[in-house]
Amino acid sequence: MAQKQKCPEFENHERWLVPYADMLTLLFAVFVVLFALKKEGADNAKVQQAAVSIQESFTDSMEEIPENRRSAPTEQGFGIFEHRKGDRMRAPVVPKYPDASRATKVIDAEMKKTAELINMRLYGQQKFRELEKAGKGLERIVSVTRDQDGFRVKLLASHFYKPGAYQLSQSALKEVREIGNILKELGRPITVEGHTDSVPASGDKNNWEISSLRASNLVRYFIDDMNFPPTSLSAAGYADTRPIASNATEETRALNRRIEIKVHYND
Repeated sequence: MAQKQKCPEFENHERWLVPYADMLTLLFAVFVVLFALKKEGADNAKVQQAAVSIQESFTDSMEEIPENRRSAPTEQGFGIFEHRKGDRMRAPVVPKYPDASRATKVIDAEMKKTAELINMRLYGQQKFRELEKAGKGLERIVSVTRDQDGFRVKLLASHFYKPGAYQLSQSALKEVREIGNILKELGRPITVEGHTDSVPASGDKNNWEISSLRASNLVRYFIDDMNFPPTSLSAAGYADTRPIASNATEETRALNRRIEIKVHYND
């Protein structure tokens, strides 16, 4: 019986079509994104954001992109697409602010605006001028000061809390709400810090507990009553470990009993 001959195997000479089709699909996706940006009348910042995202997607390591060839939006550190490598977020292509002078200008401008709004909304311009002329400047109640990486809004505790209490005084809630509205408009991360003087507390709570409870209760008020995003807030109590004045007299101790609301710009 004759042996059945095997048919010759067919060799596919068109395997190159598969990677070619994948490449065309990717190019199509890129042009769709560019078309969408153009269709919506996107400005240069949006186009730069898209460029950063494409760079991240096609580059295995951020270090492979020379710094002088990296493009980025003016303020944001990440592109318009959230990009992950494994289980970790990739580092931004550039810092949140391209240079230190840019960050300084943003912080100084927002700090100045915050101080002006606090002055107007809490006291009114005319009344604030009268307080300054009388030698009772606003810094004795509420002050705005520059910090290394942001600024702080300082609240004099004697105006917002009763002695030894950690709940906000009802008479001060309107002012606290005005301050909260101003800070909420900034959309920045905030840390509320509680501070006391060096005199031991007379009630059942010590200075550590009072400072921590004042800070956490103010955070809770911002979240529950003013709808602050919980992830943007944190609280800390420092008791008498960070004084800003001497504890020798009652007047200077009153300056140490305070709440400081730190506005962050490096997160």
